[in-house]
Amino acid sequence: MKKLASLALTALATTATVTTTLASTDVTIEELKKRIEALEEKNQLLIDEIADLKEQVAIPELRQQQFAGMGYAASKVYFSPKGLSIGGYGEIIYQNWQSSTKKDMTDTYRFIPYIGYKFTDNIVLNSEIEFEHTDEVKVEFLYIDLLFNDYFNIRIGNQLIPLGVTNLLHEPIFFNSVNRPEVETKIIPSTWNENGIMLFSTADNFTYYLGIVNGFYYNTTKGFSSDSWVKGGRQGGGKAYAEDLAIVGRFDYTGIDGLMAGISAYRGNSGQGDTDASGNKIDGTVQMYDIHLRYNWKDFEVTGLYVKGYLSDADKISTALGQTIGKEVYGYYVNLAYDVFPLITKNEKFALPIFVRYERFNTQEKVPAGFTADKTNDKTIWTVGFNFKPHPNIILKADYQFRDNKGGGEPDVFELGMGFIF
Repeated sequence: MKKLASLALTALATTATVTTTLASTDVTIEELKKRIEALEEKNQLLIDEIADLKEQVAIPELRQQQFAGMGYAASKVYFSPKGLSIGGYGEIIYQNWQSSTKKDMTDTYRFIPYIGYKFTDNIVLNSEIEFEHTDEVKVEFLYIDLLFNDYFNIRIGNQLIPLGVTNLLHEPIFFNSVNRPEVETKIIPSTWNENGIMLFSTADNFTYYLGIVNGFYYNTTKGFSSDSWVKGGRQGGGKAYAEDLAIVGRFDYTGIDGLMAGISAYRGNSGQGDTDASGNKIDGTVQMYDIHLRYNWKDFEVTGLYVKGYLSDADKISTALGQTIGKEVYGYYVNLAYDVFPLITKNEKFALPIFVRYERFNTQEKVPAGFTADKTNDKTIWTVGFNFKPHPNIILKADYQFRDNKGGGEPDVFELGMGFIF
C-alpha cells in the first residue's frame, strides 16, 4: 500500500508540473513539446509499474496448464508471477455398500492447499499439505526445483514418485470415479511420496524423470500386507529410514495433441537394515514396472495402465509380519469416457462425461513357498457412472462398482462425490 501511495503522489506531482509549465509564458512551444513527451514516458512507466504491482499482489486464477506432467493446481506456481502462489483441491465422498455389513459412510476425504513460492524464474518452491478426514495432516510433497532448460532440471526434497497415471495426476478432475482406480492404490500406492533428488524435463514432446529416493520399509506401523501389498511400507519422507534407497525412472511421449503415453519403473530394497530370526539380512527388493496411456480426442477420453510388481525375500517378510505377502503381483485397467453434453446442447460451459472402467488385479498372484494365497485378493471391478462439470475446475461424481473376487463375498458399492481444484 505504501508503494501505491507513493505512485499516486508521483502522478499528482507530474500533473502539477504540467500545470506549472502551461502557466509559464517564457517556455517555447518546442520546449513544451519535449517536456510533455518526457512526462508521457514517465506516466507510462508509472502505469506499467502499477500493473506489475497489482499482478504481484493478486492471487492469479487457475489456468489449465501442466508442468512436467503434474496436475493443474500443482503446476500453478510455475505459471504465476514471482512470489507467493496458492492453489489446491478437495474431495467429499459418500459410499453405500450393497448387501454388506459395512456401514454407509460420508467423508470429507481431502482438503489440500498447494503453497508455492517463485524466488526467481529458475528457483521454485512447491508444496502440498494434505488434510484428510478433517483430523489428519501430512505433507504430500515439499521440494525446490532448480530450472535450467526444457531438457535438464533438478528437484530436491519430498516429492511424488513418478509411477503410473494417478500419482502425478491425483487431483479429482483427472479421474472419473469417486475414488482413484484401485490398481493405482493397491499395486501402485497412490498417493506416494518420498525424500530424494530427481532430474526431469519439461519439453513439449516428452518428459522424463530419473531419481534416487528413500526406499520402502516393510515393517512400518502399517507395514506390507496381503491385500495392499507394499502400500503400508510407504515412509512419506517423515523420519524415514534410508539404509536402503531406490531408483525410479519415467518417460512420457506427448508429441501428439491430447496424448500422454509412457513407461515408468521403480527398484529398491525395503529391509532398511533388518535381519530375520536367523540373523540373515532382509533385502526385500521391490520392483514395479508399468506402461500407461491417456488420450483425449474431441469429447472422448481413454486411460489405460498395466503394472507388474515383484518382491524378493517375500518368505522372510511374510514370516516376520505373520501374513502372506505376494512375491509377484499385477494389475491393469481401461477407462473410457465420453462427454454427452454437446449432444444435449451447444453450451460449452458445462460437461457431462459418462464412463466405464474395467479393473483386474491380484496382490497375491504368486506367494512364497509354504504360504497360501487368499483368493479374495484376486479381484475384478467394473465401474460405471457419470460426472457433471458446472465449471472446468469443479466436478460432481456418481458411480456404481460391480465387484467380484475369486473367493466370493465381494459387495458392490454405490458412490457419490464432489471435487474441485483452484
